[in-house]
Amino acid sequence: MQFRVQNLTVHKFGGASVKDADAVRNVESILQNCLVYPAVVVVSAMGKTTNKLEQVFSTLVSDGYDKALEELNEIVVAHQKVIDSLSIELDLHELFITALKKSNVLDDLDAAYDELVASGEDASTKILYAYLYSNSWDVEWRDVRGIIETDERHNSARVDESRLDEMGLNLRGLLSESSRRIVVTQGFIGKSPSGRTTTLGREGSDYSAALLACAVGAEEVVIWKDVPGMLNADPRIFEGTQTVEELDYSEAIELSYYGASVIHPRTVKPLQNLGIPLIVRSFMDLNAKQTRIARFPGQIPSFPMYIYRPNVTRLSIGPSDQSFVGEDHLTSVFSALDDAGIHVRMMQNSAVKFDIIFDSNKDKEVQLIEKLGEEVWSKATRGLELLTVRYGSEELVEKLTAKREVLMEQKSPSTVRRLLA
Repeated sequence: MQFRVQNLTVHKFGGASVKDADAVRNVESILQNCLVYPAVVVVSAMGKTTNKLEQVFSTLVSDGYDKALEELNEIVVAHQKVIDSLSIELDLHELFITALKKSNVLDDLDAAYDELVASGEDASTKILYAYLYSNSWDVEWRDVRGIIETDERHNSARVDESRLDEMGLNLRGLLSESSRRIVVTQGFIGKSPSGRTTTLGREGSDYSAALLACAVGAEEVVIWKDVPGMLNADPRIFEGTQTVEELDYSEAIELSYYGASVIHPRTVKPLQNLGIPLIVRSFMDLNAKQTRIARFPGQIPSFPMYIYRPNVTRLSIGPSDQSFVGEDHLTSVFSALDDAGIHVRMMQNSAVKFDIIFDSNKDKEVQLIEKLGEEVWSKATRGLELLTVRYGSEELVEKLTAKREVLMEQKSPSTVRRLLA
């Protein structure tokens, strides 16, 4: 790294933490109490804005521009209410309309999707920036498209992480200008070599924060969630959950691969490469327990970890000529999975078929089958559930899956995984 800004931190706030005016005020309070300067603040779209923009895009494709514009105006009005409540001068109408117009003229549906959906992050960061600026913070807004460069893929773009130092040069210069400087920027999005907006996949703002931390040489990354750190299970499903206060990078990567929803799967590895700690904290309670993900070699959680993924699809595939599943078949399968942007949760093969488990997504499933071609047969079973238990006893696993039909099971000394009907 050419030069490093001392004491720099990166903070990421998700949609729930900026969902309305009170939430934005709470973010300022968190920054006042917890910020180490200088800092980069990465922000997701407000509340459920991404879901709503996805619906607008669906309407644009099926019913046309005028109908989509009606739905988009509801999003504009919702953001304007937040702006008015915060008493800031900002008009986001043109921002959203421009995104819809750009999306409407693109023939590539994936590119059109990215162009429209990214406007949620554009809007939320503009609001937070304007609010902090109105309260006399030393704050700058920077478009992350000018920092994070991706490939030409849309919906799940890839970043050449070997170039992060180069990408962060201008941002490091901006942060070094003032000892109390804050830069607000978007999560989730980037820019392709052709200049198109790209997105990093759902929940990609965590990954954005990690990339930016590596680009500027941050001391640590803090991800603010609505839970007290990384829990050993989803508190909406399991009782008596506990916070894992220390977690080794490798264990965090394992858990995110299995489907732990607190951290985006690609977030941890670039931080591990540079030894940058990742802190998971609650924006609802600053005194609550938190999780520190760093180098803790050989250290494992002292209690079982439960990862539950509802609504997964099992896609069974095999050669149409009923031959063995060979390395050549697997090569084409993994290439098709990558092209379709499917993250595999579990896989298993036999002599004549290959089973892939992934989060249900009919559009991506259709795309995958099309890419596999006629030389492969396929059968999809949807609406299944995937349970992963790490560091638990067999008795515990049996108790959790009692009276359930087990379609597939995988075991290792530390982990049991069961696919349930």
